Amino acid sequence: GSESIVVLLDQLVFEAAQYGVTDIVAGLSHRGRLGILTSLFEYPKDEVLRKLRGGSEFSDGSPHTGDMVVDLAKSATLNYPGINSPINVDILCNACHLDSGMPIGMGKSRTKDINIARAKNNQNHTIGDHVLPVSLHGDSSFAGQGIVAESLGMSGLTHFTNGGTVHVIINNQVGYTTPASHTRTTRYASDIAKFVDVPIIHVNGDHPEELARAARTAVAYRQKFRKDVVIDVWTFRKRGHNELDEPSFTQPAMYKRINSRKSIPAMYEGKLIESGELTREKADKVRKQWLESLNIAFADSFSCNPVDPTRPPGWSKLGAPHEYPTEEATGVNTNELSNIGVKSVTTSESVTVHPRIERFHIKPRLKKLQEGAGLDWATAEALAFGSLLAEGYNVRLSGQDVGRGTFSQRHAMLVCQETEKVYVPLNHMDADSQEQRMGKLEVVNSNLCEGAVVGFEYGVSVEDPFTLAIWEAQFGDFYNNSQTMFDGYIVSGETKWGQQNGLVLLLPHGFDGGGPDHSSCRLERHLQLSNDPVDGHTDAMPNIYVTYPTTPAQFFHLLRRQVKRNFRKPLIVAAPKTMLRLASATSALNEMSPGTCFKPVLDDPTTRDPHSVKRVMVVSGKLYYDLAKLKNENPLGEHVAIVRVEELTPFPRRELFHVLSRYDNATDFVWVQEEPRNAGAYAFAAPRIKSMLPQHTTLRYVGRSEHAATCSGVETQQAAEHVQLTTEAFDGLRGLVADLVIDSIATQHEKQHDKPASVISASVSHRWASRAVYAAHSSDH
Repeated sequence: GSESIVVLLDQLVFEAAQYGVTDIVAGLSHRGRLGILTSLFEYPKDEVLRKLRGGSEFSDGSPHTGDMVVDLAKSATLNYPGINSPINVDILCNACHLDSGMPIGMGKSRTKDINIARAKNNQNHTIGDHVLPVSLHGDSSFAGQGIVAESLGMSGLTHFTNGGTVHVIINNQVGYTTPASHTRTTRYASDIAKFVDVPIIHVNGDHPEELARAARTAVAYRQKFRKDVVIDVWTFRKRGHNELDEPSFTQPAMYKRINSRKSIPAMYEGKLIESGELTREKADKVRKQWLESLNIAFADSFSCNPVDPTRPPGWSKLGAPHEYPTEEATGVNTNELSNIGVKSVTTSESVTVHPRIERFHIKPRLKKLQEGAGLDWATAEALAFGSLLAEGYNVRLSGQDVGRGTFSQRHAMLVCQETEKVYVPLNHMDADSQEQRMGKLEVVNSNLCEGAVVGFEYGVSVEDPFTLAIWEAQFGDFYNNSQTMFDGYIVSGETKWGQQNGLVLLLPHGFDGGGPDHSSCRLERHLQLSNDPVDGHTDAMPNIYVTYPTTPAQFFHLLRRQVKRNFRKPLIVAAPKTMLRLASATSALNEMSPGTCFKPVLDDPTTRDPHSVKRVMVVSGKLYYDLAKLKNENPLGEHVAIVRVEELTPFPRRELFHVLSRYDNATDFVWVQEEPRNAGAYAFAAPRIKSMLPQHTTLRYVGRSEHAATCSGVETQQAAEHVQLTTEAFDGLRGLVADLVIDSIATQHEKQHDKPASVISASVSHRWASRAVYAAHSSDH
């Protein structure tokens, strides 16, 4: 059923080409996908049949695991009579979650359109001039999926509009087995679109010529008004939810009528023959040729080796990583950074800045830049952004309240107190020469949703690897509303489809009294999505990077590293909250100078004698500063080393081994975290750390016990838990130090009397070299 959809899509592409559109971004539905791909978008039939037989859609030996047959995607190039240039059709890779690809297509098409205009140096460009997005939906999913309302709601917003998407509802009048009367409250499946005031065209799917007419109307409206259009095609499906399903189990009356009628192609064929526009011989010949082509394709499917999809423009300049990368320097000349920092808070004379911003943001930043020390996180971020802009990269920062920052820390955009005019200082930096192309910082205060916005930014990142696309959550917990985008696209897209992305996700994290829904970005979930091997005896590349940086300089290097590498991977950052203004969590300008880079592991900077350390605490994140303060106050603190794991996946085995093995007299290794035991990084990190510790040594856990909620909403309880866990981290030190003294005395005695090493000495002396896999690489660092 619904075969006339092919006519509709063909007409949409043709009409768009007549308006000068060069590219189509098409999001297809499951229903009818294979027919559309093979009959219109020239997907090789032998490759489809190979997939149906259980083979891969990728070439032999490809590392990609593929997807379901109803999610196949491969871009196409179509030519039409009278159209001078071919039309590029970009078929979206999409997960099975219904309509989840809708905002991704929006982000991809907007970015593609802007990049085409830049390449053509089109000074009079209007969004949508070069690219037409087309999105197919089922009737029940369009009415029922919340992502549809979210996407429609942002379709007309300045930083999200793509010039209008043509939405096509394949209205089968049933959702799986649920009748239309139970899938929506409204009369029409398309009624949800009324709230954004776009035209809705209802058309009978039995009449292909009327669908072509609807397509012409839709494209004409879209090109004139640059708004979305909805075409609601009333039609039917011949089978159930799949070819083996029996729909009469639940819709007997409907399918009694469907089974008694001719198919849409058969009806249209009869009409053409009756009118004399087609002969029966010609129709039989076309049908025979098509069946012959299918038989040939079936035979070829046993031996065909699919051609992998071509990489989008821009991606050809990058590679697919095949081995664990080394950290490259991402530092910048300090004079340049200082100038960028000044520019980040410099406004034009026409902009009146709020006096509190002048006093508490601009003046302190200028002072610290002059001193070259005490730089906070917002300053380091501005330096990263500005230095990338100066190198020609674009930066898109998106999320709720990102211009000011959730915690009023960023102020990347300043609002004039007289006119409410928005001024972005970093977009007013001067180029050093006429040849230098400055990038642009796009500060996007998004609408109040997460799922569609994250999907949109993913689309941006997939389309343009040289734009640093960032989504920041108000609080890390709020990413929950976009879980589908994380699971189905961000972390698995490269594995399934070979589709890389470099999206950065800033998720504010930390237990500081925010309650159970404003404290955790759910590190454990992101780490669970990582393919980092537990045993670690491989240099396989990870699918994602998850980090919890503790200094502004580390954050600076992370952002720059993300686009300076010759490959792209998504980056999830447990972003700071209290650390934003923590005096001890600052950096000096020289920590971002040439030759510096991000460090996956930070050793304890206060350790004077590694041999005197008996307890090594391994920690990730802001808890380090609380532990460091207690260590400084503890009379036995010199016997403790606090090691920070800044990058959780890929787990930095070599770097951590190099640091831990310095403490050759340590006998107590502890993982300390503020999250509950069933959350945070402990479950992920523990087996990896244990595998590198000396024999007869284990890793203890210190932290909160298992919680069903993220944390307590009672401030006094949370404070008491914090005191308890930080105190426990230092319990028992006296006994450990006593062992160290006894061991030292015994060793001296044995040397004086020329005796063999004692049992005590042997038990304390760790054999780090037994971990040869890690020890072999320790000299590299």
